[in-house]
Amino acid sequence: MWLPILCVFAFVFPAAFAQAPIEPSLPEAPLPHSRVLFLFPGFETVQDPNIPVATLRVPQKFEMAWRKVLDPSFLVESAMFAGFDQLAGYGPRYGSGPGSFAQRFGYNAGNLASTFFFTDGVLPTLFHQDPRYFRKGEGPFASRVWWALRSEFVAFSDQGTQMPNYANMIGFGMSTALSNAYSPASSNNFDSTMERYGIKIGFSFALNVMREFGGISKPEKHQRER
Repeated sequence: MWLPILCVFAFVFPAAFAQAPIEPSLPEAPLPHSRVLFLFPGFETVQDPNIPVATLRVPQKFEMAWRKVLDPSFLVESAMFAGFDQLAGYGPRYGSGPGSFAQRFGYNAGNLASTFFFTDGVLPTLFHQDPRYFRKGEGPFASRVWWALRSEFVAFSDQGTQMPNYANMIGFGMSTALSNAYSPASSNNFDSTMERYGIKIGFSFALNVMREFGGISKPEKHQRER
């Protein structure tokens, strides 16, 4: 019930700028080797809203997905989710003990991988959407938190114009539905599925806040030397 309300608010109360700094005429630029908070990949965050960036090509959207899966942070995220599920009794009902933690780890790894595939590659390609997070970068604290939340429901097209964030809203649903195929049957009811869908939006929002306020590290040495 709250998702449609947030979507309406996101469009009714627009942010300070409605045009992303995307310049289709710029030559293709490689994804940078940088990080947010020294852990999460920084190539999916546009740091400066005042500096134009090139449009992402289709191969780069899928590159974002596979690089996130192969990144060391992928294992950390999978373990964090598995630990949360184990301690809070949330998610698929695998029981308790080391064996159940391994099952939860595998479940979350598969869930994250499919999420990245849908939200960074497939759906942004189909809808001509840019899957990157465009920082607001300035203004009052509350306005920047609102921007991080709004970005879950409002995205930018490959041309830089506003559009619904189909990649997240549909992609989270697709990956959640797919996860029902490899989770215990007792966990595959409507309420549990919607709960997992809501958790994904909440985690994505929290990650947006980290992107908004967290510094981005300099490109890694091998990238700077190219």
